[in-house]
Amino acid sequence: MKRILFLVAAGLFSLIQSAQAQTNIDLAKTEQLLKSDKTIQLIDLRTPGEIQRTGIIAGAKVINYNSPDFKAQISKLDKNRPVLLYCASGGRSGSAVSTVKSLGYKAVYNYTGGMSEWKGKGKPTVKQ
Repeated sequence: MKRILFLVAAGLFSLIQSAQAQTNIDLAKTEQLLKSDKTIQLIDLRTPGEIQRTGIIAGAKVINYNSPDFKAQISKLDKNRPVLLYCASGGRSGSAVSTVKSLGYKAVYNYTGGMSEWKGKGKPTVKQ
């Protein structure tokens, strides 16, 4: 009986770890999602000053993570479509994932490299 409980617990832990790992995505997976899923909601969480300096990834909607009405703005997104978050380097977007999921969004991704990696790899941006 103890062995069965251990196996069930190990399986659940593995499933939880797998779900968390899928939330954080790298540059290659980000590009793949943007090309393959036209329903994805790409959200730039950076401040206006950051955006002015670097531009945004084409198709991104800007919702400043530090804005007092961040939750209200995020809540306006379509809960039936996946959400891909990014910021400067993955910190704010990583923090925002749990907030967005708590609002009822099921598919939420965090691009861990953020704009720093995007620009560093010579990927295109657009001015807002």
